Amino acid sequence: MILRWMRKLGILKTTLATTAVAIILSFLLYAGSSYIIAEAGMRGILMSLIIPAIIAPVLGYIFVYVAIRLDQSEKAQRQSEEKYRAILENIEDGYFEVDIKGNFKFFNDSMCRILGYSPSELAGMNNRQFMDKENARSVYQTFNHVYNTGKPTKGFDWEAIEKNGSIRHLDASVSLITDEEGRRIGFRGIARDITGRKQAEKALSESEEKYRQLVNHAPTGIYKVDFNKGKLVSVNDVMCEYTGYTKNELLNMSALDFLTEESQKRFLDRMDKLFKGKQIPRTVEYKARAKDGREFWLFLDARYEYDENGMPQGATVVAHDITDRKRAEEQKERLEDQLQQAHKMEAIGTLAGGIAHDFNNILSVIIGYTELILMNGNVDEEVRQNLKEIFSASKHARDMVKQILAFSRQSKQERKPIQVAHIVKEAIKMLRVSLPTTIAIQQKIEKNTGIIEADPTQIHQVLMNLCTNAAHAIDEKDGVLEISLSNIELDQNAAARHPELKPGPHLKLSVRDTGHGIHPEAQERIFEPYFTTKVKGEGTGLGLAVVQGIIKSQNGAITVESEVGKGSTFHVYLPIIQRNVTVDEVESTALPMGHERILLVDDEQPLVEIGKQMLERLGYTVAARTSSIEALELFKVQPNRFDLVITDIVMPNMTGEKLAEKLMDIRADIPIILCTGYSEKFTRRQASDMGIRSFLMKPLVMQDLAGTVRQALAVN
Repeated sequence: MILRWMRKLGILKTTLATTAVAIILSFLLYAGSSYIIAEAGMRGILMSLIIPAIIAPVLGYIFVYVAIRLDQSEKAQRQSEEKYRAILENIEDGYFEVDIKGNFKFFNDSMCRILGYSPSELAGMNNRQFMDKENARSVYQTFNHVYNTGKPTKGFDWEAIEKNGSIRHLDASVSLITDEEGRRIGFRGIARDITGRKQAEKALSESEEKYRQLVNHAPTGIYKVDFNKGKLVSVNDVMCEYTGYTKNELLNMSALDFLTEESQKRFLDRMDKLFKGKQIPRTVEYKARAKDGREFWLFLDARYEYDENGMPQGATVVAHDITDRKRAEEQKERLEDQLQQAHKMEAIGTLAGGIAHDFNNILSVIIGYTELILMNGNVDEEVRQNLKEIFSASKHARDMVKQILAFSRQSKQERKPIQVAHIVKEAIKMLRVSLPTTIAIQQKIEKNTGIIEADPTQIHQVLMNLCTNAAHAIDEKDGVLEISLSNIELDQNAAARHPELKPGPHLKLSVRDTGHGIHPEAQERIFEPYFTTKVKGEGTGLGLAVVQGIIKSQNGAITVESEVGKGSTFHVYLPIIQRNVTVDEVESTALPMGHERILLVDDEQPLVEIGKQMLERLGYTVAARTSSIEALELFKVQPNRFDLVITDIVMPNMTGEKLAEKLMDIRADIPIILCTGYSEKFTRRQASDMGIRSFLMKPLVMQDLAGTVRQALAVN
């Protein structure tokens, strides 16, 4: 009470008042001293005078001191309040004090600015007036929690509605206000305007969502990899589609995990160069493997991220599935290989035609003279046997030329009843010469194997292809190549396993090797065109496809049994026919003879000579010429001198068919026989259409020559 009174009076008034009080107290003491004097005498009188004199100044001093301290306290309080208000008015954050009901009692200018109200408008306003119902409920719950617990709450979101209707996002803190007696009388708080930050966060969130949508709906795969963690840290939906893995599965994997082994090596090599500071291309192609084992190609475009020291930390990668493009490129390569192969075959065909022509001319001389000598009855028996061997070998050489022509597509396939055992034995002879000596060739050929109807050259091609493949599987190691031939009867069950076959007797040709074997996955594709397990440059992938095509055309089937590391066995099944094979006889005791006059034309002098001798031995009169032009001039002079003309097709200056045309222009009924070592450009049908009587293939055999000549002359 006294302190309040002193504050109201001030220092001067307080001093005067305290002095007056001291005087009054002195008189009171003096008045009471009569009793003291009466009781204490002189000593009492002295005490009554001394005590007031001492107490009055002391009391005055005390009151003066107290008054001065009170004045200083008031000044400090006023200065603190002014400083406090200056701070509140100058801070950017809004400060407010509200009563228990939420009515504004005190606030700073920033609070007015934030809410858009003037101080007079905001004074006494309830905070519910600038909130919607949902936000008011949330704010009430927060204030109620502070009220009940007495503990302040910091950092709660407060959406306030400005005077103009705009939304303001506030980051608010609130605490409880109590009076001197501790009663809860209101709340005070700080409100920071974070509308700009909220808008930026919303814009960022929308941008991130838009980015996320763009990434997930991009037509390409996108992923990020952290080199420090060695893991993928984000992937889009397309990467999941590419690989067949879920996002969670991919986020537990590294970029290495979905690459094939070969691509993994390339990836690690690139990473090694990158971490060593070397420049690497930003783009690269890898072969990847999906979750289900399917392989596909990816084109990757990587953007690398570096730390402050220049070390790579990660990468953002855009991945394109280029499997279709790769397949198109592979198809293009196959077509180019096919075209190259076609050009090669064309070149081989041209070469084969030339070889066949020249080689058959040589064989014509060998066979012709051999036959002439064999026709001589005075030949020694030992010499005769030797000549028969020469004759037999020459015919084998003739057949080999036919095979070369067939391989180069220079002759038509001719089906006839054949004994495959003979072809197998001939093939083995060729293989022993061509294959390495480290490969042992074994044969298991049953006696009296059945007859099939096929083209001998094609069967020979099948056998040689299977055997060369077997030799390649053995490589340069020691190994065994086994060829077996047997009769087999296929019942309904056995035939059902091979749709191409029908029940009945079949010839079974098997080629077995002890090579490296064929992987089960490759076994399903070995008969596909251009599929090969050989390294590039060692195979075209056409061999087994051609073999299968030949066998199917013969109404047969081919199967394979193989185990990796233990070799392979190919089985060929061909239907047996009930017919006999025509056996060529070396000698003929009844060659058709004649006495007509024949003009023989061939640009090769040895062929003219042997042909002339063979025809004369058959009884004919022969005029021989090595020039087609000379032969034409001779015929012009005496067109009726000759009963038959035999001419080679391939000759300089004038070909055989041109000569035939000119001869028939002179004499339409003249019989003409055309001879050739190969029939690429001229066939029997073309010859027949021209009116030419017969067509002979070199090398000429006496039996064929005699029969063809008589046939041509018999028409007249």
